[in-house]
Amino acid sequence: MAGMKLRIVFGTLMIAALVALLWWDHWLEASGRPLTGAPTAALAAVLLMAGALEYARLAAETELKPMPLVTTVCAVGVGLSPFWARTIDGGGLTSTEWLALALLAAFGLACLSQMARRRAERALARLAATVLGVVYVGGFGAFVLGIRMRFGVPALVVFLGAVKLTDIGAYFVGSAVGRHKLIRWLSPGKSWEGLAGGLAIGVLGAMGLNWLCQAALGVGWAALFGLIVGAAGQFGDLCESLLKRSARQKDAAALVPEFGGVLDILDSPLVAAPVAYALLAVLG
Repeated sequence: MAGMKLRIVFGTLMIAALVALLWWDHWLEASGRPLTGAPTAALAAVLLMAGALEYARLAAETELKPMPLVTTVCAVGVGLSPFWARTIDGGGLTSTEWLALALLAAFGLACLSQMARRRAERALARLAATVLGVVYVGGFGAFVLGIRMRFGVPALVVFLGAVKLTDIGAYFVGSAVGRHKLIRWLSPGKSWEGLAGGLAIGVLGAMGLNWLCQAALGVGWAALFGLIVGAAGQFGDLCESLLKRSARQKDAAALVPEFGGVLDILDSPLVAAPVAYALLAVLG
C-alpha cells in the first residue's frame, strides 16, 4: 500500500510538472516568441542524457561494453535534431535528412572513439552496443520531439496521454482482474486482461485529450490513434523488458521511487513515437 501511495504521489508530481512545461511551451509559441519548442527540447535533452546513461549501464551488465560518453553525447545530439532543423530553418535539409545525418555522424564518432583506443578486440561488440543505444534512445527520442516540432504541443499531449494512460490502465486493470499472462517469461506482471483494459482507457484518453486540447483529429481518428499508439507503447514496454532481462536487472535505475529509472518511464513513448508521427502525418 505504501508503494502504491508513493507511485501515485510521484506520478502526479511528474504529470503536473510536464503539463506546466508544455503549457509554457505552447504559450511561447502562441505569443510569437523565438526558439519554438525550446522548453520541450530542454526537457528532452535532460531525459535523453539520463536515458542514455541508464542504457549504457544496462548494456555494461552484459558481455557488451558500450562507450558511455559517446552513447550519451550522440543520443542527445540525435534526439534534438528536430529542434535544430526547425530552429535554423532546416539549412536546406528536411528534418528526416537531419536525423539521418545525425545518426551517421554518431556512427562515425563511435568508430573514431574506438580507433583512439588503439585496439580492435571486441570493437564490433562495443560499436554495436553504442550505436544501438544511440538509435534506441536518441533515434526514437527524435520522433517524440519531432511530434512537438511539426504538429504542435496539442498533438504531443494527445500522444503522450494515449501512451501513458494505456500504461496506467494496463497496470491497474491487470492488477485487479488479470489472469492470463501476456508473455510470462518476459514480463510476468502483464496480462491480456490488463492489455485490453489499458487499450480501452488509452482510446478514451486520446478522444478526451483531442477534444480538450483541440488537436484537430476527428472523434473516430482520435480513437484509432489512441488504439494503435497505445498498442505500440505496450510493445515498447516489452522491448525494454527484454533489455533488462538480458542485463538481469529489474529496473533501468532507481532514480524515481516506485518507477525505476528514466528508461522505465520513457520505454513506451520512445517506441510508440515513430508510429504516432507517421499516423499524424497521414492524417494531416
